[in-house]
Amino acid sequence: MTDDMADDFSPIRPKSVPLSHGVETPVAESGRGASLLTWGLALLLAAGLLGAVFFLVPAWLESRPAPRPDVTRTAAPAAAAQPQAGRPSAAADDALPPFQQLQREQAREQAQEQLARFVELQIQLEDQMQVGDWGADAYERATSLAAAGDEEFVRERFAEAVASYRQAADALEQLIDRGRQTLEDALTRGAAALAERRRDDARAAFDLAATIAPEDPRVAAGQARLELLPEIIELMRRARNQELAEDWSAAYDTYERVRQLDPASVGLDEALARVEAGRRQTRIQTLLSRAFAELDDGRFDAARAAFRQVLDLEPGNAVAEGGLEQVAKQADVARINALRDRAEAAAAAGRWGDAADLYGQVLGLDPTIQFAQAGRAEAEAQARTQAALARILERPDRLSSDKLYREAREILDRAEQLRPRGEALARQIADVRETLEVYANPVPVVLRSDNRTEITLSTVGALGSFEEKRLELRPGAYTVVGSRDGCRDVREQIVVRPNMGPVDIRCTETL
Repeated sequence: MTDDMADDFSPIRPKSVPLSHGVETPVAESGRGASLLTWGLALLLAAGLLGAVFFLVPAWLESRPAPRPDVTRTAAPAAAAQPQAGRPSAAADDALPPFQQLQREQAREQAQEQLARFVELQIQLEDQMQVGDWGADAYERATSLAAAGDEEFVRERFAEAVASYRQAADALEQLIDRGRQTLEDALTRGAAALAERRRDDARAAFDLAATIAPEDPRVAAGQARLELLPEIIELMRRARNQELAEDWSAAYDTYERVRQLDPASVGLDEALARVEAGRRQTRIQTLLSRAFAELDDGRFDAARAAFRQVLDLEPGNAVAEGGLEQVAKQADVARINALRDRAEAAAAAGRWGDAADLYGQVLGLDPTIQFAQAGRAEAEAQARTQAALARILERPDRLSSDKLYREAREILDRAEQLRPRGEALARQIADVRETLEVYANPVPVVLRSDNRTEITLSTVGALGSFEEKRLELRPGAYTVVGSRDGCRDVREQIVVRPNMGPVDIRCTETL
């Protein structure tokens, strides 16, 4: 390298590095014994000095003039205890070529990074768990490796320091993982032992978990459940005996007491579901017994309601469904018998319309019942005949029409053939017969006019104009119409009766 090139490079000074493991701190059996304070102070000192190395020293080195080879460097706290002759001199460091100085600086930084990783893991270990018998040896090995790394760093054997620090950090990482796994395994064994109500096994598992992470809420929860285990065992035994005695209310209350003490008790939900099923089944049996008793007594509505309550509790219950079918059949039979009695009574009283309606209700329940079919047919025929006879008697004047008279005669003939013939029907037949006899014989009728008005008579036809005309007409109602040129037509209704007087019809109102 030429002198000009040498002038372009500034010598690189090695940084003084804070080391936290110059003095080995023993680990108490409890993991947090008398060494806790010592380690805490050491960690705080290491963190402070490490910050100074990363931030203050580089800035100071960059701002100071080019160092002279004979300037003595500041030693690290741990290195101060080492013989000064054990470290290479600053002059020797400055004598290295620039690339080798750069490599040394990079190696130093790597050592510092591994040291920082070790310190971070150590803090994490202290925060999360205690190192007891389960990990004391491993912890000692890790700290020994870190101390060896300190010695290598003081001697500026950075590659060896990196290896030692990395091994120490790896050892701590494995120790943390093992502690976590041991804790989880202990908690799992404890939970399983609680579920099977093995008190001694549960206690051993949770005691181990407490030596690792006494502040873990799961440990506290498990130990609290462990203390309640004897009472839980007694309550579960009592509730089971109450189940066997079918004392469902008492069993439910006992299981609820268990829930209040330890909601996580294994089998509790299944037991409560079993009690609810037992209570429901007992209720079902009670309702079925009541329903069949009501059915036997003919109280069909009450029986039906009880069977439906069973189906509300247990949809698809075969006994309740069969019971409802029995209710339907027996209730229908009872209703049919009652309707038949009422229909026959109505027919006997001549209330054929009512009888027909009642027989129709029977057929609505069962359209194949023959007595209802025959009864309704007879009642409807009687009812139709009575109605027709009643219409004849209500408007006998319509019998003036030959057509209506013949229809009335046919209705009377059918009525006389009906059996049975009650008092009402017999009275109607007699009245209609008498009416038809009256309206069967024509009577003399005299019509008078002015010999200029054209006269027309309903059911007879045009009579022409006349002053007087004598006719033989069947009694009843007739319409007489008179018309004349230049006059307004006249229309009159007349009722023909025996011995009636003359009827005058003529147009007198001119247009």
